Amino acid sequence: MSTPPPAPVPSAQATSAAEAARQTPAKSPGLALAMLSPRRYLPAAAGVAYLAAWAAGLAVWPVNLALNATAAQVAASYRAHPAEAVAQYLLTEGLAGILLGVVLACVLLPQVRDRVAARTAGAALLGAIAVAISLAQCVIGLLLTAAATSHDTARCGDLSALVTRLDGVKMIAIAGAAAMIAAARTPGPLVSGWLRVVTVPLALALIASGYAYLTLTNPLAWTAFISGLLLLLWVTGVGIATTIRYRRGSEG
Repeated sequence: MSTPPPAPVPSAQATSAAEAARQTPAKSPGLALAMLSPRRYLPAAAGVAYLAAWAAGLAVWPVNLALNATAAQVAASYRAHPAEAVAQYLLTEGLAGILLGVVLACVLLPQVRDRVAARTAGAALLGAIAVAISLAQCVIGLLLTAAATSHDTARCGDLSALVTRLDGVKMIAIAGAAAMIAAARTPGPLVSGWLRVVTVPLALALIASGYAYLTLTNPLAWTAFISGLLLLLWVTGVGIATTIRYRRGSEG
């Protein structure tokens, strides 16, 4: 009767490799995909482009109408500056709306891949509503400009009021999305500490200006300057911070 050969003894190198594999923490699948892709720079690029689009859009429009401006005032203003009006709507509502969606998607989509979408579903829904409203405002703004150039004063007044009220709904939706993103833990925070601090005055200012625009309350129109500046800071900061988080994750 023959003696069975002894079992092979694993080498020290193989043993250490196995132990290292067991000790290495698994990375989030969504975050790993984002880190491996060159598109990890997309959120920062979109955030900076969002700031540039708004700066250019505000620069080309020479007139700031009252929230409760009459139809005749709206028609005269748009008739005098049709090219500037078209450029502003394309930049501040069309392009900026798309870029806002890109930044929010870069923050929230990895959570969908990691199956923790329930924690950020509210933010995703409100963000999608804000982006859809912004694109709708772009289309309505172009129709408003066309109505002004064709001397349809009554239609100008109706479309202008619609755009303004939609702006109020959009501001409130963005306030909710920003607050939910700042409060989310999946299991870690989605945005850095200073951005969570900025979110508090941002949400309050957006709610105030959103109310002013939704109700056409001109005495509160000044709140839009505060909420606008904070929103530009927040969106740009979130985009850059998300890219930094991806890069640090890939280096780690």
